[in-house]
Amino acid sequence: MKKLLIITALILFGAELKAQEVYPVFSYGSDTVFSDEFLRVFNKNKRGEQAPSQEEIDEYLDLYVKFKLKVAEAYERRMDTVPAFINELEGYRKQLAQPYLTDKEVNARLVKEAYERSIQEVNASHLLILCKADARPEDSLAAFEKIHNIRRRIVEGGQDFEDLAYQLSEDPSAVNNKGNLGYFTAFQMIYPFENAAFNTAIGEVSQPIRTRFGYHLVYVKDRRPSMGDVQVGHLMIKYYNESDVDSAKRRIDAVYQKLEGGENWTAMVEEFSEDFSTNSKNGVINWFNRTSTNVPASIKDAAYELQNIGDFSIPIKTKYGWHIIKKMDTRSIKPFEEVKMSLERRVERDSRSELNKTVVLERIKEENNYTELLVSKAELAAGFDSSLLEGKWTKSNTDKALKLFKIGGQLYTFDHFADYVIENQSTSNKSVEQIIEQLYQAFVDESNLAYEEAHLEEKYEDFKHIMQEYRDGILLFELTDKEVWSKAIEDSLGLREFYSKNQTAYMWDERAEMILISFSDAKSAKKGVKLIQKKGLQSAKDKLNASDALNLSTERSTVEKKNFSLENVDWSPGIYKLKDENNRIKYVQITRILPPEAKPLDKNLGQVTSDYQQYLEQEWLKNLEQKYPIEVFESN
Repeated sequence: MKKLLIITALILFGAELKAQEVYPVFSYGSDTVFSDEFLRVFNKNKRGEQAPSQEEIDEYLDLYVKFKLKVAEAYERRMDTVPAFINELEGYRKQLAQPYLTDKEVNARLVKEAYERSIQEVNASHLLILCKADARPEDSLAAFEKIHNIRRRIVEGGQDFEDLAYQLSEDPSAVNNKGNLGYFTAFQMIYPFENAAFNTAIGEVSQPIRTRFGYHLVYVKDRRPSMGDVQVGHLMIKYYNESDVDSAKRRIDAVYQKLEGGENWTAMVEEFSEDFSTNSKNGVINWFNRTSTNVPASIKDAAYELQNIGDFSIPIKTKYGWHIIKKMDTRSIKPFEEVKMSLERRVERDSRSELNKTVVLERIKEENNYTELLVSKAELAAGFDSSLLEGKWTKSNTDKALKLFKIGGQLYTFDHFADYVIENQSTSNKSVEQIIEQLYQAFVDESNLAYEEAHLEEKYEDFKHIMQEYRDGILLFELTDKEVWSKAIEDSLGLREFYSKNQTAYMWDERAEMILISFSDAKSAKKGVKLIQKKGLQSAKDKLNASDALNLSTERSTVEKKNFSLENVDWSPGIYKLKDENNRIKYVQITRILPPEAKPLDKNLGQVTSDYQQYLEQEWLKNLEQKYPIEVFESN
């Protein structure tokens, strides 16, 4: 590769060059890479802020040329038309498109709102009148009027909210809790309900709110700041029915007295706690906070009442047994920047994301010139019959030429909508007109989002580039795997041939066969060394180990000279004294010195396979350079 002054200029003065002439950098086959592309990928992959050296530029140019050759070959083989590739790329495209189908300002506001709510806890009660999400309009109206009248009885008539919740709420749990939900925070309720709870003043009742369950009234009893998380240990004495409660209490009281007297917590938990999943772990249970739903309220209250780490509570009763709680650790609320990313992910999955979708739809309808052509919804509904109520409608008997709307230059007709209805219809107790109204709105929304997603490359240059990078990257991986990685593993004949031709690269250094000899004491060592020198190691071993099998033990090994590091041991056959270890007397016997020789393939398979892969890639690149001749352009 020639050193390119033009590339240096591109990198060092990239900002100025963006508005100037675009130069060709290199060509391969009939394709050319220009300065704008090379500058973009180089700047994206370079490290640090300092201007790159000529060596770094040359190195990256060489890599990029090889990359383009391989990708060109993948397209030549039409690997981009393989269904598996198309499906994989589509999966990545869906993920990469999401940020472009999100309103950043709305999302940022929702994330900030979620954080501000997560550091608060609200105590609220609710009263529910059931109403299905797909209820008939008359049923929805009846439910709304009912909940509205109940609100008037509370706000204007002064009746007690929880008494009416007990009497009239259609939430089954209200019989036991009078509608009280306790304390909760962000993400623990569906978003419309959460909004009502956090936006209603303490002591007031919200306006009726609609969720998928029906209509709710929310009465806010209290609001308090979050106190972060706490971790406790507990010592538990179980009871299984009411007759056991008192005896369990006497036992927990006795344990409490011992703890008060200074007995060790860990020892007491191990001996007496009947929570067998924690009694070997100091009694420690998972972190929780005051809104955690899987921890009994009495335990939460006791944990937050303890002032200091190491304090423990008086015995506390739950439905599981009697507990003594010890405060182990606390975790304060993290700053917004530390939890921002996790909140963003939660917002995306939460029902509040629908608000973002609504804003995005309004924006893209305007940007893509969405135009409604349908004059009457009644005319649209006339194309359907009562089979729709059973989810069995087909368009076989329908011949309706009806224009619905346009997005950009694309026309959507009754035929498109009919396909959507067939795909999404289900049994319903609504009228045909109501079903069509609901399906049509969903069809309009989904069509607008699908159109926007399909045209992202045209609207956003950065999206076009990143999709091209993913497309090329997947093709590069698949083709390299086929030509290099998997081939090196599967082509055993080629691997052996490569090894045979390059055996000198896989040689053992001069090696010593040695035996590490360990004696139980000095007396055995003195006797053993003499026996080894006169009659051999096996004879000495048989003699010494006749009375005690541990008198003499051995360990054989073969060591290359470059790895040999035993002090006071010559590189020649003989017996040498080593440092004693663990009350054992140590010697080493070098039995013979082996000359350099080639390593067997199975002893060096990993390295040979790696080298064979490099060889295959080099040979492949030579062929690609012949197939797609390279020309690097000099600066003018």
